[in-house]
Amino acid sequence: MSGLIQVRDSIRNFLRRFDEVISPLFYFIAAWFMFWSINKLYGYSELFERGIVTFLLSVICALVSASTAVLIGCIVIIFNCFFVTKEIGIIALFIFIIIYCMYMRMFHDCAWILFFVPIMYIFKMTYAIPLIVAIFAGAAGIVPAAIGVLLYKFAVGVSDVNNMLLTAVKKEDVDIYSYLIDNVLKDREMLLTAIVFAIVILLTFFIYKLPFDYSWYVAIGAGGIINILAFLIVGVMMDMEVAFGSLIFGSFIGIIVTVVVQICKRLVDYSRKEVVQFEDDDYYYYVKAIPKYGISEKKKTVKKVTDKGNTSADSNIKITI
Repeated sequence: MSGLIQVRDSIRNFLRRFDEVISPLFYFIAAWFMFWSINKLYGYSELFERGIVTFLLSVICALVSASTAVLIGCIVIIFNCFFVTKEIGIIALFIFIIIYCMYMRMFHDCAWILFFVPIMYIFKMTYAIPLIVAIFAGAAGIVPAAIGVLLYKFAVGVSDVNNMLLTAVKKEDVDIYSYLIDNVLKDREMLLTAIVFAIVILLTFFIYKLPFDYSWYVAIGAGGIINILAFLIVGVMMDMEVAFGSLIFGSFIGIIVTVVVQICKRLVDYSRKEVVQFEDDDYYYYVKAIPKYGISEKKKTVKKVTDKGNTSADSNIKITI
């Protein structure tokens, strides 16, 4: 355990020491993944497929706030949608205006989840999403996780419409609005997935906040089990296809990631837990104190060596160990 804590503290100290360089670099990499996922799902404009454009946009996003970076990503999606048809561009613009006005403007701290969810879909790690969101964002991550599912399903719908337009004899015969409404906005699988995400996130976060020993790790394990059971039950009841192998693997990855994150955030020693009770004129206080694991720094000791043959004040020599 001490070796693990020492490694963690060394990494923390390194990140804090070079924070001015590492933070922009981290945001640059995150932005690059965001634009990579946009090009993967909405790559209809050759402009944004150029490496130099992606690089410059990532640099800009590394220098602004996370919510502004997400807003730039939304604008790029809208721009790409207009390259398919004007109708799809208008639908995308309408959707993102609603998302911005109803959520991003007020809950900008969780805006990153909007693009995290589609990225996990691309890497076939859908079932790890609710656990990771629950630990990173808590209950506030329910809405952006649902919006992230919508963005991915909308990308699939736009791709289908684009293929239909390429193969259609007359583009006027393709009813774009009806297709997107019926196959995206009314998609039962998308709705059920968003509901399961909400259930898993809410229950995991609820257990995570309970005041009993090891509640953090119980929440992570219980969240993984709830995630598997919820998707299996919904799949059987609603005749929804669920890849069992991907479900188990994704839940396992979610558990591993969240445990690592929890260790990096805080690691406490329950064996040295103390409960203190005291009162004042108005209240009784019950305080539970649990010390954090940590590696104590070596204390410096000072030894004073005195030259017995010389009694002057300058004869004292201090040695620091």
